[in-house]
Amino acid sequence: MSQTTNRIAANTIIMYIRMLFLMCITFFTSRLLLKTLGVEDFGIQSVVGSVAATFVSLKTLFSESVQRFLNFEKGKNSLDGQRAVFSVSIVIHILLAFSFVVVVGFAGHWLIEHKLSIPSEKMGTALFVFYMSIISIFISIFSVPYDAVIIANEKMGVYAIITIIDGILKLIAVLLLPILPFEMLRSYVVLLIAIPAFTLSYQLIYCRRFEECRFIKDISKKYVKEIFSLSGWNFMGNISFSLVHEGVNMLLNMFGGLVFNASRTVAYQVRIMTGHLSNNTLIAVRPQIMQQAASEDKEKLFGNICAISRISFFTSLFPVIVLFPYTGQILDIWLVDVPEYAALFTRLLLICVVVRSLHEPFNMLYMAFGRIKRMMLVETGIMLFYLLVYYLSLKGGLSIWVPFVEMIIMEFTIIIGLYFNALSEFKLDGTVYYKKVLMPLLSCCFYSSVICTLFMAFLKTNNPFLSVVYSILTGALYCVVAYLHFDNREKELVTTLLQRFIHKK
Repeated sequence: MSQTTNRIAANTIIMYIRMLFLMCITFFTSRLLLKTLGVEDFGIQSVVGSVAATFVSLKTLFSESVQRFLNFEKGKNSLDGQRAVFSVSIVIHILLAFSFVVVVGFAGHWLIEHKLSIPSEKMGTALFVFYMSIISIFISIFSVPYDAVIIANEKMGVYAIITIIDGILKLIAVLLLPILPFEMLRSYVVLLIAIPAFTLSYQLIYCRRFEECRFIKDISKKYVKEIFSLSGWNFMGNISFSLVHEGVNMLLNMFGGLVFNASRTVAYQVRIMTGHLSNNTLIAVRPQIMQQAASEDKEKLFGNICAISRISFFTSLFPVIVLFPYTGQILDIWLVDVPEYAALFTRLLLICVVVRSLHEPFNMLYMAFGRIKRMMLVETGIMLFYLLVYYLSLKGGLSIWVPFVEMIIMEFTIIIGLYFNALSEFKLDGTVYYKKVLMPLLSCCFYSSVICTLFMAFLKTNNPFLSVVYSILTGALYCVVAYLHFDNREKELVTTLLQRFIHKK
């Protein structure tokens, strides 16, 4: 068993434990928040939050870039280089935070007042929620360099604890709402400001132990130029991604109403929870991939990217197989009052998650070598084109769920574009990806689809208990199908994970 596999297995276990905690916390938080606020206020919090969230990519703009350069310098054993990267990132995020407030404050206020469909009596509350959201994101921007340092040093246990505490504090905020003598929605967004403040304070104290977390005034222009260049192109992709997904939320409001925003929010919460499965593995392996880039061995790195793509896809498909046949029944168990179209939106987004799982490994490949210009041009062009398609579809009177179908097509188009661009950019052998990734994944998809179809056709039920039992059974059958498609490396990783889990127990 290699040391690298051993470390990845340990980090992956930590991230999956984190995921289980967060799923449980999110389960209760979403249920209580919808029940406490009601569908209308829940929809306002969703659509107004989307205005700020459209620009959240400004927060994550430099996160991947900082982590990439930190791991790259670690691969070269350069402490001075790591300190220079950290110092540049601190300066950048100070400027970024204040720019965020100015840009989003003006643009968001105009959008809420003139474009969104919000009842006039709720406009004051909507604007209050918006400005509180800006303050919350303003504080959290400062935590990005420290997140990058923690992940770069592979302190996944600390990262997991921070995110779990974040989830617990959000649950506590919802529980406090009924006993506070103020309007619930206003109280909720005010309480949320304390969460990033606490997280940042903890990170400031914890990261003092890392040698690279030392601010130096004499910053090399080379690092400033490289980080800004990489982050600038990364910004283009991030802002386009946010515009597409949060733009759909605004379009739902403009052509539907707050009920559809509530439905979309429920669906996206399921999407986020299911996406954690593949993201956990990606977070665990990213530091190793970034350090490997220092060796400039493209073929070896591409082989690892192929393995990560398979694992990411297998783990993303699992929750889809579990939830897809009985989505409506499971949402009824989860929520008190399920908004209209929530089940349909959820099913379509689950498919989108599976396709999207092949995107992140490509992103990791480009980021590892710091060559993302062509990738972002391809991705941004496709996403902005489809954003226009979403608008024209709803403007033309098509059903409210059509943009979600188009979103799936968009993700397919992006994967195809990134694939051919990677072959050209890095001079790679396309047959390797075809044999190691596409063929086994298509086979796994076929058999998994058969499982879902059979369950939906022959095991229909409205009984909550049977719905859960059947969902677990579909998941178990999928695990067997997926394991049969694993190669030796993946079986080694699974064996290591099980051994470590048993040891922990």
